[in-house]
Order: sequence, then structure tokens, then C-alpha cells
Amino acid sequence: MVTEVSDAAASAVSTPVVVPGQVKAFDVTSVPMSTAVIPPFPFVEMPAGTDGYHTDAKDFDRAWVVAGEELRAVEGRTSERWFPPSAANMSMLAAFRNYEAAIKSMGGVRVDKVHPLDPAFIARNGGDKEALLKKLAIPNSHVTAPDETPSFSQYLVRTPKGNIWIALFFFDDDLNMSIEVVQEKAMEQTVALVKADDMAAALAKDGHIALYLNFDNDSDILRADSKPAIDEIVKMLAADGSLKVRVEGHTDNTGTAARNTALSRARAESVVKAISTLQISKDRLKPEGMGSGRPLADNSSEEGRAKNRRVELVKI
Repeated sequence: MVTEVSDAAASAVSTPVVVPGQVKAFDVTSVPMSTAVIPPFPFVEMPAGTDGYHTDAKDFDRAWVVAGEELRAVEGRTSERWFPPSAANMSMLAAFRNYEAAIKSMGGVRVDKVHPLDPAFIARNGGDKEALLKKLAIPNSHVTAPDETPSFSQYLVRTPKGNIWIALFFFDDDLNMSIEVVQEKAMEQTVALVKADDMAAALAKDGHIALYLNFDNDSDILRADSKPAIDEIVKMLAADGSLKVRVEGHTDNTGTAARNTALSRARAESVVKAISTLQISKDRLKPEGMGSGRPLADNSSEEGRAKNRRVELVKI
């Protein structure tokens, strides 16, 4: 299983995947670092009179944001809240301006350069409008809203402790407003490191083993905290000079099939590169990208998707 975590400070042993036809990747560093005092999570309050309306929060999950013209996956602590502005005696315009002012007071900058319903944006991200809106947790939407109020807006607050993404949008014929928040952070690792002897035993018995390796979010950059696992693979291969393995990259089903195949292949190649730099011949390692075609669990939950994001060693 693979844990994907955004971390600008992570050490890389490869380069990010670039898929032809994609727009230029959004540069997070183009947004100035905030010097404001940041309130506690979820950073902005619900208006008076809206108690009891929808709220949902998770300590760790994946969410999707619109950064520039790019659809980007981010992971961390999440919050989803919505309410009808009328319950707080607010117009759409008043609700939007209040929240935008609160976000800007934290140093937030609006970063979306395209609306989620833009046909070109939909085409670049799988071509399925409903699936795209589901990724963004938008029940329904439209491009324009009355009173010059944006029906969708995405903000980024950069802080020394990590990035905060906040999206505002209106839905249900503008009767409801939603506030989506993601505070980027790493997932707490709860699974023990697989030792070289255990890897060898699994390969001898089952012919394959799934490993826990950490990559930067939506890229093939292998994080520095994956080095202990790489070291154990090297120990296993060094102990048995005749052993050859296929290194398979696997993804969940988010993203297009082509993207998942390219990403899984690139991740497998990153693992091979990391191993071969430690005196193991590349001739003993065969990288292969499996995409999302061999899931181990249901992709409908984050737990299932996390189990499906993995690197497997298969005995040749």
C-alpha cells in the first residue's frame, strides 16, 4: 500500500510524472507565505443561526482542489460544512464576501483560474462532469451566480506549518453555501516495517508481497521516510543473489486510466532506481505499472483506496 503525502521538504530520488496534454502544474510557492495569526481548525466559523446543518470532518483523507487550471489531490485533515445563507439572514453576496474577507485576513489567496464546469477542464480530467463534481464534493453547480458572486472559488493559505486549502461554492439553485477545508498533513503511520526475512518468506510462500512506501502526492517522488523499506528490500536481495523480482506499481481508481498507468509505472521505476543505487543490479529488477486494474479493496472509501495504492514485489 502506498501513502501519498504532499511535502515540499521531502527528499526525492526521482522526478515528477508529466503527462502529455496536461496544463502547467500550479506553483504553490507563487502564493506568499502568510504571516497572520491562524485560527484553530477549521479556521472559519459558521454564521449564527446555522447550528444543525451539515458538517463532516476527518482527521485524514484525500480531497481535490482547483489550483490554477489544475485539478490537484491533497491530503490531510478535512472539513465539509454547508448551510443556507437565509438561515443567517444573509444574502449570497453577503455570505461570500464575509468568508472571502475572513480567508484573506489569514493571508489566503484565490488560486482557481478555471471553473469546475469549464468544458476544457472537464475534458482534461476524465470527461465525466458528474464524477468531477463528486471529486470536488460539489452536489451540483453552475458557472455563474447572481450579484456577481462566484459560484465557486478556491483559496490557498500557505503557513510555516503547511498549506490550507479552502473552497467556497453555492449549490441547489444557490440556496446553500458550502465551505470545504483541507489542512495538509502527513498520515500517521500505524503499520510496522516489513523486515527483509519476512519479505523473503512471503515471496517463497506466496510469490508476492505488498509494501508500504510513501510518495509525494500524485507524483513518483519517493519520500525519504521510505528509505527503511528500501533498505530491507536491498538486504533481502543481497542475501539471495539468484532472486529476481518484478516491481509493480498500483494506484487507486481516482484519475484517468492513462494517468494511473503512467503514475504506477513511474513509481515502480523510482523504486527500482532507489534499490539499484545500493549495489543491486537493475538486471534483477523489472518495473511495471499496473494502474488501478488490480484493486485489493473497494475504492469507495479512503481506507480502500489507501490499500490499493501500493508497490508489490513479485518473484520472477
